Amino acid sequence: MEWFDDWRAMRYICNSPYRVTLGELPAGLESYWRHSAPHEYKGIQTDAFFFVRAAEGLMNFFDVVTQSGKPCALPSEAADSVWHAWLRWNPAGLDYFCIEHFGRTIPHIEQADLDAGALFNSFVRCRRRQGATFHASALPALFRLDARLKMCGGHGYWNRMGSGRVVYARLDAHGLGRRRASPHPELTVGALQASGLRYPRSAGFVSSGDTTSFAFVGGDADSGSCADGGGDAGDSSCDSGSSCGSSCGGGCGGGGD
Repeated sequence: MEWFDDWRAMRYICNSPYRVTLGELPAGLESYWRHSAPHEYKGIQTDAFFFVRAAEGLMNFFDVVTQSGKPCALPSEAADSVWHAWLRWNPAGLDYFCIEHFGRTIPHIEQADLDAGALFNSFVRCRRRQGATFHASALPALFRLDARLKMCGGHGYWNRMGSGRVVYARLDAHGLGRRRASPHPELTVGALQASGLRYPRSAGFVSSGDTTSFAFVGGDADSGSCADGGGDAGDSSCDSGSSCGSSCGGGCGGGGD
């Protein structure tokens, strides 16, 4: 069924807001990723349809980093798998690609060097990119990616019962984890409102003074990747930020301008 995956991948690119950049990914990157990613991300799918969606997530994150001007964390292990492969395969080519399409290089930064609040910054920028018409309680696409892809060991974020309350869990070997999900302490409604984001009462937030939760939960400390994810299936993540830096998974990130 490889032909079918290839067809779905091409169809997906045609409908993607990043169809231009996806269409200009360097020849050879997908092949290198397919052979190298399983050594770093055990159980990862390596078909063309998975790759193009993971690559789109990385393009989305590069956009978030360049527009934020603050440290940002990548909430997807799937997207990070493409980033890592590219860094191993052709780092100079990656820098050139980022300059051409995003106006700057985007350094990959380890989690230990990532500023506090990087995940919060990513979420705020993603929500603003979605625009005011996007339902307030919906999660940004980048935060849903791993769950949608059922990324083994990825980061899962969900909106609990449509209430606007976001929960997180590290995804298991089957790309699942929703039943184990719990709120994230950094992303409270109060903090998000203070950032300028507005949520209608219909979003169903439960207020408790300054600790009203929109809520995410951090990832497992032993995962080696950033604690963020999105969607209903599973995803991995990397961080990026200010100096156009970013990093991946359980310990990566980047700074802001």
